[in-house]
Amino acid sequence: MKKVILPLLAILFFSCKKNHTEPNNPPPLPTVEYSFDNDTNSALMFKDGESIELLTSEARRYEIGKVLRVKAINATTIEVANFAPVDIVGATILLTIEGQAKPIQLFKIGKIRAHAVQEIKYSFIEGNTKFLNSENQEVDLAQYKAIGLDVNKVSFDFTGESDLIKKLKSLAKLKWKIKYHDYDAPDDPANNWKDNIDAKDVRRFTGYMINLAYLIQDESTRAAFLAEPITDNDNVLMTTEQKEVAFKKIIDIPKFNCGVVVNVTGLGGGSTFGVANSVLRDYLTKYTTTGTHEIGHMIGYSHSSSMTYPTNPGNRGSVEAMRVVYNEMLTKGTLPIKTGNYYKPTDL
Repeated sequence: MKKVILPLLAILFFSCKKNHTEPNNPPPLPTVEYSFDNDTNSALMFKDGESIELLTSEARRYEIGKVLRVKAINATTIEVANFAPVDIVGATILLTIEGQAKPIQLFKIGKIRAHAVQEIKYSFIEGNTKFLNSENQEVDLAQYKAIGLDVNKVSFDFTGESDLIKKLKSLAKLKWKIKYHDYDAPDDPANNWKDNIDAKDVRRFTGYMINLAYLIQDESTRAAFLAEPITDNDNVLMTTEQKEVAFKKIIDIPKFNCGVVVNVTGLGGGSTFGVANSVLRDYLTKYTTTGTHEIGHMIGYSHSSSMTYPTNPGNRGSVEAMRVVYNEMLTKGTLPIKTGNYYKPTDL
């Protein structure tokens, strides 16, 4: 009898042990991944020969903090566009739906080439409806499968871990919205604007605006600006508080209508921002004062203020403070757009 009981006890013990084993965790939800890296899966913006109407269209206006832009075309379709002149790798697109507490990880981008644009359908229309939100919690979008999403109730952003993506994300501190503009007669009685802005101008401008914004968002720029002796329009030294206000105005400029000038190196005021092609050619190798000079005009300062021109003696002012920081960024190779990653070397 004892010989029979012992094997039965052994079987019972091992059976109980198996029953109490923790169940396997379910595999994580796969996030759909796309690439927009060739002529089959994307088109290119700002190609040579593109019409002025398209180059300067309102549809091409973008936020400097969202150079990787996703926007809703209709209830089922979105447009993905890269307004940077560099390839972006390893981004995640986040979808925020009005009423949802947290953004949803809509899809990943393996690679999107410089200035690529493509329309795609939401993946939940024809595929899996389950997604992860920003805290890796499961969200089911099945209720939208048949009807899609109201374009007025969605917004998009991007995130990622690469150094480039983190730098592009840092630009969200600024409120700048960028659009390219063809300033022509009768707007230009002095004939200081280039006739017929072209695609090469815009390609260069996209990188220039990113690097200019990166300079402004950097804390070392703000510190240098506040430490710099800067005079106002009456040639009186500004207080630290006044410089704080001026720097905040730069951050909060709502619109940059960007054009290319001739005969002069720059023009600016209100939302108008113009620089010469020499500036757009050289910004990857040296600092030019033009951009920060014209920004000074855009926030209300005249040539009598060292927000635009340095004062003598000492060559002091806003432009000088920013020159030091930009040149250090060039030396260290920390700017987002560089000669090594700009996608079209023949532009430079």
